[in-house]
Amino acid sequence: MQPWQELSTDPNDPQIMERRKVALSGAMSTRLIDDRVAYLCACVAGKSLLDIGVVEHSIEAAQSDRWLHGNLRKHAASCLGVDVLESAVKALQSRGYDVLLADVTREPLPRKFDVIVGGEVLEHIDAPGAFMKNCATMLNPGGKLIITVPNPWFINAVIKSGTSKQPFVDSADHVAWYDASTLYELGQRYGLLLSRYSGIATNGGPRSLGAKVLFGLQPMWIALGASPLMFSKSIIFEFTTADQAA
Repeated sequence: MQPWQELSTDPNDPQIMERRKVALSGAMSTRLIDDRVAYLCACVAGKSLLDIGVVEHSIEAAQSDRWLHGNLRKHAASCLGVDVLESAVKALQSRGYDVLLADVTREPLPRKFDVIVGGEVLEHIDAPGAFMKNCATMLNPGGKLIITVPNPWFINAVIKSGTSKQPFVDSADHVAWYDASTLYELGQRYGLLLSRYSGIATNGGPRSLGAKVLFGLQPMWIALGASPLMFSKSIIFEFTTADQAA
């Protein structure tokens, strides 16, 4: 987990670029995750958990059997949720959920956790460094930070960006795109090593005829050398603490 600055003053030095590619290749999973919720539940099973961004935009999300926090709390040994939406947090508290009104980009909670999950959170916040720093502070030795973010190289987004006469908009409240290299660097600055990242399979939902053909031929494209991540709208990134990476 040697910072590139210890090897060169130039971040584009060929040696630095090659080392980064090797590190990312070693962390990349070539298999897509079929079920995001089930995978994350397995990651937190029997662990103390902090779930960041539990509201998922509105309180109505809690009515779905796919609500991430509702599923995670069934598998974790202990589960605390946080969010910045006050009215929704109060509503969840009234229903018996262990959730707090807190902004972890401002300061860490005075607690430690085995696992921290931030599902589709990082792309919404304007202080990603503070987020990573405070999450690292709240992890137990050997702990893990797991975040999911939209994939900027998702083939649907790439095609729409390159062919439409209108600018592509993924979501009006997103402030950034992240890929494996930017997150590797961001994590390393705060003592977190990107140990694994995996694409989430894009299943179900209405599709145009062209999209059905494109995704229907997915096995062929992969066999021809295309990355499976091209067919993933979101990616799961898993970070370990420096003491575990050492």
